[in-house]
Amino acid sequence: MDWWITSRCNLACDFCYGPEPGNDPGWLRDEILTAIRASSARAVTFCGGEPLLVRDVGKYARQLRDAGKVTILNTNGALLRRRVGQGLDFAFDVVGLSLDGSRAEVHRAMRGAKADFDEVIRAASLVRDEPGMSLKLATVVSRVNRDDLPSLAALVRTLQPDVWRMYQYSARGAVNVGHDRHAISEADFASLASAAACLAAPVPAAPAPESVTAGCLIIDPQGNVLQPLSDGYQRLGNCLEQPVDLIWAHATFTSTVIQNKRWLASLPL
Repeated sequence: MDWWITSRCNLACDFCYGPEPGNDPGWLRDEILTAIRASSARAVTFCGGEPLLVRDVGKYARQLRDAGKVTILNTNGALLRRRVGQGLDFAFDVVGLSLDGSRAEVHRAMRGAKADFDEVIRAASLVRDEPGMSLKLATVVSRVNRDDLPSLAALVRTLQPDVWRMYQYSARGAVNVGHDRHAISEADFASLASAAACLAAPVPAAPAPESVTAGCLIIDPQGNVLQPLSDGYQRLGNCLEQPVDLIWAHATFTSTVIQNKRWLASLPL
């Protein structure tokens, strides 16, 4: 499952399909953690928002890892080295870093003027050199960066991640205002991602068209369990009111979730 542990972010990407920024009920996090820990979920992804803005994110990851779950951190990378230097409990099996261009100009064109390309590259080296930790690079593919994908593939090959996830731009989300800039067809995405994957070899690539990225079981900052739809999210229940496994048992898209997370099987976890 994916835990939107916060709605806050240090960037303002116009393709964001995460939660609308607001006042996070941080006092609910311990209860949500308890619900996740009690569930049968094998892997938990910390995302948002920017999860590194939560001071105790490493503590939460440690508790879930101690409970036998695979812990994954999805971050834009700008804060990672600083947080590690501040004593972050680096209790993650996988760290996913957002890299949307082969150079600073393209990365900023995707993620805004505050996006720090060089810091992402340094963060990738930090994760890659951490014993027992897998590195995932994540790229949103859109009209903005499509022509840069061959150069990005060459960079990915040199960074040597354990997996390269390419996501088709999705128009989903309340703060996703970039549809006119980013929209790309599934056929175009498939062609671009296939060519980029060949150029990045032998790095394993895991392209995810919109039909696959809809396969996420999400818990938001209020504890709501959400299913992605084409234009938003459907509330399936709340993990503070009923067990996650009970909500999961009544979900109708479980096979899509399993397909979406199949990339985890390629990692040495």
